[in-house]
Amino acid sequence: MIRQLARRLGVAFAYVVGHLRPRDRRTWVFGNITGFRDNPRYLAEYVIDHHPELTAWWLARSAPEADAARKAGLHVAMLGERQGTRLQRRAGVAFLTNGFQDLEAANLGGAYVVDLRHGKGLKRILLDQESWDRPEEPWSLLRYRFRRWFAARRLSQVDMVVAGGEWAKSMYVSAFGLPPSKVHVLGLPRYDVIQGGRADNRVVDGDVRRELSLESGKYVALWLPTWRESGDAGWLPHLQGVEIEGLWADEDLVLIVKRHPYTDPAFFAQRLPDHPKIRVLPEEEVDVNCLLRVADALVTDYSSAAFDYALLDRPIHFFVPDIDAYRGGRGLYEPLETLTGGRHHVTWTSLLMAIRDGARGQDAEALAIARRIRERSRNNDSLGSCARITAAVASAVGLPMRGDEGGGRPA
Repeated sequence: MIRQLARRLGVAFAYVVGHLRPRDRRTWVFGNITGFRDNPRYLAEYVIDHHPELTAWWLARSAPEADAARKAGLHVAMLGERQGTRLQRRAGVAFLTNGFQDLEAANLGGAYVVDLRHGKGLKRILLDQESWDRPEEPWSLLRYRFRRWFAARRLSQVDMVVAGGEWAKSMYVSAFGLPPSKVHVLGLPRYDVIQGGRADNRVVDGDVRRELSLESGKYVALWLPTWRESGDAGWLPHLQGVEIEGLWADEDLVLIVKRHPYTDPAFFAQRLPDHPKIRVLPEEEVDVNCLLRVADALVTDYSSAAFDYALLDRPIHFFVPDIDAYRGGRGLYEPLETLTGGRHHVTWTSLLMAIRDGARGQDAEALAIARRIRERSRNNDSLGSCARITAAVASAVGLPMRGDEGGGRPA
C-alpha cells in the first residue's frame, strides 16, 4: 500500500504542476485503452473532417493502432514516448472514454478533460460501484476509504462528461460525484455511426453484411455479452448443437457473437457448438457499432448495447443466466424488469425460441422492450452528436468555431 500511495502522490503532484504550463486550446488529444475504436475514434474522425482549424492527435499504444489512426487521417504519437508526453502536456483538450487510463493522468493537469464514456448500461460504476463493496475489517476499511477518496479526487478532475440521455446523466452525476452542470446530454459519437451516414462510412468501407459473407435476406441476431468482472467461468450454460437443430433447423438465421475486449477468446469456444448458425467473430473484426447498424435483432444483458441499439427500434432480447448472482454482487441501478417487463431469458431454449419468433415477425414483446428502453433512457438521438460535442467543448474552452455540416443523413 505504501508503494501504491507514493505512486499516486507522484501522479497527483505532476498533475498539479501541469497547471503551470501554457496549453494550446486548438490541440485536442484522444486515447482509448482498448485501441482505435468507439467514441474517441468517431469524434476524432469528425473533427479532422469538419474542423481543420483544430489539430487532432491520437495517442496510440501499439504500432497497428497507430497505423489505423494514421490511415484515418489523424496525427499520431505513442503513449510513453517523449512526443506523446509533450503533446499531453501541451494539449488544451483531452478526450477519454474509459477514464484517465486512456491517456496519462500525470500529463493532463490544466487541460480541459472530457469523458465521452463508453456507454451506460444497468451496471453500477465508479463511486456507485465502490459503495457496495465496503469491508468490515479496520485495515481493509482504511484501504477502501483511501481508494474511494482517491477515486473521487480523480473523477473531480473531469471537466465535462458526455451523456447519451437524461437517464444516463442521472447515473453519471451519482457515479462521478459531479454537479449536474458538468454532465451534458449531447448524444454519443457512436449514435452517429449506428444511425448511418458519413459517420458510418468513415469507419467501414462498403457493406458490412457482404464483408461478413452474410446472404441477403438472412436474419442476423447479434449477441454482445458484457464483461464479468468476477470472471467468465460458470455464468454461461453450454449450448448443444442438437438444441439449435431442434429449434432453428428450418430458419434462415444466424447468431453472431462479438465478445467483450476483456473476455478470454477461448471462453465461447468452450461453451458454444461448432455450428453454421453460430458465428463467433474475432474481437477485433468489424466495428461493433457498425454491426449494430446492420443487425436485425440484439441479444444482450447489463451492458450499454441495449440503450444504443434501441435507437433503431428493432427487437432486443435479454439473456441473463446469472441475473441472481449479479443482483447480489456489483448490483444494478434499477431492476432488470424495469426494461424487460419481466421478459428476459435464463436458458438457451427460451432465448432461441424468442429469436426464432422474432425472425418470423411473431415476437411483439421484443419490440416493446426496445421501445420501453428508448422511452426510459430519453436519449439525445437526433443526428449530429459529434457536432454538438465539438461545439460544446469549443465553447467551454473559449474557441470560436466555424460552421460545419452536421452529422449527415442516415443511409
